[in-house]
Amino acid sequence: MLSHALRFVIPSLLGVLIFLTPIRWNGTLTIGIDIITGWVRHLLGDYGLHLVVLLTVVTSAMTLIATLFGPAWIEHREHLKSLFKVPPVWILLRLAGMAFALCYFFQFGPALLQSDSVGKAVFVDIAVNVVTIYISACLLLPLLTDYGLMEFAGILARPVFRKVFQLPGRAAIDAIASFVGASAIGLLVTISQYDRGSYSSREASVIATNFSIISIPFSLVVATVAGIKHLFIPWYGIVVLACLLAAVITPRLPPLSRKQETYRVQGGAEKQSNTASHGALLTQSWEAALRRARSAPGLRGFLSTGLRNLAFFLFSVITAAMALATIAALLVFHTPVFEWLGYPFVALLEFAGLPEAAAAAAALFSGFLDQFMPALAAANITSETTSFVLAGLAVCQLIYMSETGVIILRSSLPITLGELIVIFLLRTAIVLPVLIAGAHLLT
Repeated sequence: MLSHALRFVIPSLLGVLIFLTPIRWNGTLTIGIDIITGWVRHLLGDYGLHLVVLLTVVTSAMTLIATLFGPAWIEHREHLKSLFKVPPVWILLRLAGMAFALCYFFQFGPALLQSDSVGKAVFVDIAVNVVTIYISACLLLPLLTDYGLMEFAGILARPVFRKVFQLPGRAAIDAIASFVGASAIGLLVTISQYDRGSYSSREASVIATNFSIISIPFSLVVATVAGIKHLFIPWYGIVVLACLLAAVITPRLPPLSRKQETYRVQGGAEKQSNTASHGALLTQSWEAALRRARSAPGLRGFLSTGLRNLAFFLFSVITAAMALATIAALLVFHTPVFEWLGYPFVALLEFAGLPEAAAAAAALFSGFLDQFMPALAAANITSETTSFVLAGLAVCQLIYMSETGVIILRSSLPITLGELIVIFLLRTAIVLPVLIAGAHLLT
C-alpha cells in the first residue's frame, strides 16, 4: 500500500511542480516547464533554426518514402506507419513546409519567404519556440497523466465539471495544463486520455476545442503585442469570462452536441463507471489514484511514452503547421482575402461602436490560421478599444490551424476540418459581444 502511495505521490507531485505551479524565477513569475524550455532553447543556441529545417526535410523525405515505396520497415511498424503514411493533403502540406523552410534558410526563391515578416516570423520566432516547448513538455508529460493525478483531481472536480460543462472532472487537468503551460500541452493530455479510453468521443472533442486554452504567459505576449499590456489584468478577466461562456454554450450546439458517447478503447464506458468508489469524495479520489498507480509504467515505460509523444509532435505536426503559418502570414498581410471576408461585418462592428471597424473586420477570422494574426493586426490599430477586442479574439478563438488545428486533425480525435471551422465561428460569435462590452467598459 505504501509503495503504491509513493508511486502516485512522488511522480504526480513532480508533475504539479513542473507544469502547474507558478514560481518566481529571475524576478518574473513563471512555471517550471517554461524554465526547462528556456534551458533547451539555450542548449540549442543558434542551431534551433537548423533543427527546424532538418525536421521538415526528414519528415517530408520519410513521407515520400512511405507513400511511394512502402518499405517493410515502415509498413510493419504501426507507429512509423501512422507518422509517415498520410493522405495526399498532408503530403502536400509537408512538402510545402519543407519548401518554405529551405527558401528562408538558404535565402532563395520569393522575397517574401526570405523576409523577416514571413520567413523569420514563422521559422525562428514561432517554430523554434514551439519545438523547444514540445521537447520539454512531451518527455515530462507522463508525470501528469500516468501516475494517478488525473484520477485524483478528476474525482474531486467531477461535481462542478459534470454540472457546468457536462464533462468528467479529469478535464480540469487539461484546462490547468493549458492555462499555465501551453495549449499544446493540454491537447496532448486530452489525446492521451482519449487513446487510453478515459474520455468518450464527445468528451474528448469538447475538451480539445474548448479547454485547450492559451496560456497566461502567451496571453501576456498577445496583450503586449496588441499594445494593451497596461490593461492586462482586467483584459484577461474578460477573456476568461468569454472562454467560460463559450465552454458552456458551444458543447450544447452542433457539431459537438452530436458527438457520440463512444470510446476508442473497447469497454471504456464500463471502465469509467466501474472505478467509482463509495465514501467521501477525497477518499474516492485517493483510492482511484492508487489503482492507477498500481499499473503505472516504470522508467522504461515512462521514457517510451514521452518519446512517442515527442515523435508525434515533431514529425506529424511541425512541418504542416509551419506550412499553414507561412500561408497565414502571406494571406493576412500580403493579400486582401481577409479584408473581403470581413467586409460584411464592418457595419456590425460600427454599430457596436468599435473605432477603425474596417481594420478590425479584416482581422476577425485571421485567427483561424494563426493565433498571432489578430494581435498583430491590433498592433497596427490606434484605437485601444478595438485592440482590446482583437487581442481577446487571439486568445478566445482557440482553433488555429498553425498548431492546435493540425494537432487535432492529425490525432485520433473524431473531429473534421469542417467541424473545426463551425466550432471556430461559433466561438467567435459567442465571445465577440463579451469582448466588445468589456472593451467599452474598461477602455
